[in-house]
Amino acid sequence: MKTRVIPVNSKGEGIDEALRQTELVAQSYHLSDKQTLQLRLLGEEMMGMLRAVTGEMAADYWIEEENGRFALCLSADTKMYIDKRDKLIALSSSGKNAAATGFMGKLRAMLDAIATPEAEGLPSSLDLGMTAMDASSSNWMWHSMSTWSMATYKAALEERKDTEGEAKEAWDELEKSIVANLADEVKVAVKGNNVEIVIYKTF
Repeated sequence: MKTRVIPVNSKGEGIDEALRQTELVAQSYHLSDKQTLQLRLLGEEMMGMLRAVTGEMAADYWIEEENGRFALCLSADTKMYIDKRDKLIALSSSGKNAAATGFMGKLRAMLDAIATPEAEGLPSSLDLGMTAMDASSSNWMWHSMSTWSMATYKAALEERKDTEGEAKEAWDELEKSIVANLADEVKVAVKGNNVEIVIYKTF
């Protein structure tokens, strides 16, 4: 099953409709009140990240389901985003992005970094979630196909959190994150000028 695609943007347009659709999906699959709330919370976190990006970004939102596994999908064309974002950063007092704090803040910074290769770059701890590319390359996001995985990120942090301060801090952020605690997996995939974020949850 795939729902209809709803256009959303960082100004908030379409977000209420997207969240209503998320609840309708939960109801149509007869999820419990708790499960419906969890699915909605994941949708809200995804929309909150979109609203927090620097500049104006448009994206498509939809949900897919297969055998009880729900995928909340957000797909954006970064090519249309770069010019608007750069103009807003130039007008800001610091001339740069706000600091990426918390797990979803770092994902938002990743979205910014993917869209603008000359920007501040990826929060360093997120390198641990890279797959299908050379994570040591500062231009990882411009490989023809690049993927970041929360599951890979979690596993790497767990190995390092007792010996590396940055990994310990990132692990603490994960433990406080709604998405990290509720979602089974989060993936960020880059294909050319398109970036797709997918949050997976199985009930």
